Amino acid sequence: MQYRLYENRSNDTSSVIKVLLKNRGICDADRYMNLSENCLCAYSNLDNILTAVELFDEHFIHKDKIAVLVDTDPDGYCSAAMLYNYIKQMDKNYPLIYIIHGNPKSHGLSEDVVVPDDISFLIIPDAGTNDTEKCKELKNRNIDVLILDHHEKEDENPYAVIVNNQISQNYSNKALSGAGIVYKFLQALDEYYWNDYADNYLDLCAVANISDVMDMRSYETKYLVEKGLHNIKNKCLKAFLDKQSYVMQNNVNIHNIQWYVTPLLNGLIRTGTFEEKKLLFKALTENYEEFDYIKRGEAFPDKEDIYTKVVRLASNTKSKQDRLRKKAVSQINLSENINPDNKVILLDVTETLDESLTGLTASTLAQQYNKPCFLVRKYTDSSGKTVYRGSARNVKHSPISSLKNIAQHSQAFTFAKGHANAFGVGLTANEHSIEKAKGSLNSILKDVVFDSVYYVDYILYPENIDAGLIREFDNFNNFIGEGIDEPMIAIENIELKLTAVSNTDNLIPIKIIGKASDTIKFEKNGIEYIIFDCRDNGDKNKLLDFANTSFDNASGNKIRFTVVGTPKINRYNGIATPQILVKDMKLEPSETEVSYV
Repeated sequence: MQYRLYENRSNDTSSVIKVLLKNRGICDADRYMNLSENCLCAYSNLDNILTAVELFDEHFIHKDKIAVLVDTDPDGYCSAAMLYNYIKQMDKNYPLIYIIHGNPKSHGLSEDVVVPDDISFLIIPDAGTNDTEKCKELKNRNIDVLILDHHEKEDENPYAVIVNNQISQNYSNKALSGAGIVYKFLQALDEYYWNDYADNYLDLCAVANISDVMDMRSYETKYLVEKGLHNIKNKCLKAFLDKQSYVMQNNVNIHNIQWYVTPLLNGLIRTGTFEEKKLLFKALTENYEEFDYIKRGEAFPDKEDIYTKVVRLASNTKSKQDRLRKKAVSQINLSENINPDNKVILLDVTETLDESLTGLTASTLAQQYNKPCFLVRKYTDSSGKTVYRGSARNVKHSPISSLKNIAQHSQAFTFAKGHANAFGVGLTANEHSIEKAKGSLNSILKDVVFDSVYYVDYILYPENIDAGLIREFDNFNNFIGEGIDEPMIAIENIELKLTAVSNTDNLIPIKIIGKASDTIKFEKNGIEYIIFDCRDNGDKNKLLDFANTSFDNASGNKIRFTVVGTPKINRYNGIATPQILVKDMKLEPSETEVSYV
């Protein structure tokens, strides 16, 4: 285990929140903690946005039939719902439809999208920038296309009006999701039509930006997200919050949305049936329905509203998704890929992994093995040719700023498109393509070190830590989000001594807890330390062996170690307990040699 303080940082605990923010790149902590409208970028700085408004108006005033394409992730669903709801608020009878992907891994104008002939105007939020050929086909059918996107441009596309912060030189905030660009477009529509509707959909915008892991160090993104979370209006989002209120402890912040709401939305979008995904979009657009539902153990049906049903389905689907992912990870053979000579994990998972879980599993493996991960599956394309397609994910705190650029530079992939460190890839499907791609990536990355050093905010001794300090760390929870990691501290020279007498101040018993008896809990200076997964896990296992030593025969035995962990306040049944949740540990030489009995 290795750890170090953030570069050029102090170990001063007199102003914890400001130190934590500075460590995460926020130099003006006072401004960040008190954001106002002054941090917003004008929508007029987005290229083509006035042209987009004029194009919309041209179709709207003639009552031309409009379609909104719903992309396959929470950002896609929320941004499409924002557009749909806004147009219906302008005219509840407007001829407006939505198109949902049949394939859970498709994006933009993929092969599974069928645009009806009676559509005059197609709006694509959160995708489409690089769909040149498909836009050309639609243009030839006299269908105008408006793209409201935030993905990087890979190809020229003159066949659509594109509003995209990534290709707008004057729009400084690149950390805004598709829903953020839609919000800016709705602001422009507000001004054009003298409406005041756009802010009604900031709750959807907030959830989308959180779910699409936009960098919360952006002042504008953070401001819009906070404003949206402070005024949740959407009935479907409210139902999700009600469902998760206990685990969220009724605290609606970025971190809790990311951990307890986004996974439910993702589960239903990725793994749900086509009908279930349609139901989710209906709920997000507040098209109220009731259904007969027989609860477990009851003989007769009761009525269930659409919001309750969607949340129930999402919870069930998420549980199913977790089981499938856990099973798939256990079945994937990584023997060659975890070889130190291989800088990446690159696998064909056609036989082991459901296509809806490719990106999620790639992310899990990347973090578990601290290597960028590429997972591909065999597909038959529209021409009948067998190809590889899949997902790539970079590791957290990677020394590579853009894994996508590395993949493109390797020239081993037929395409690599999406975000810089979470994107889709393609390969030709032959017996040598995977090994060739792996070799090319290994060559490019030969001098890159993916170390597992923990960057900590403080290096402290147990006697430096009290409940008041833990509370200060806990107050940082409302800032945690993408780019704003949770606090991490190293605590050195923790010494424990086993004894038959447990009421002496400096002699502290260790408890072994958990169903598998592999979790250690002990208290030091009024702070509770929790160490999970100790069995068969290096120094953690040695500590577990020590804890299992008989008290009667262990007088004088002691052990000394250092931990890296996150400080938390655990609130349960009205009791607040200051804790350190240990991520890792290492044993230190002890004055007395430990003998295990």
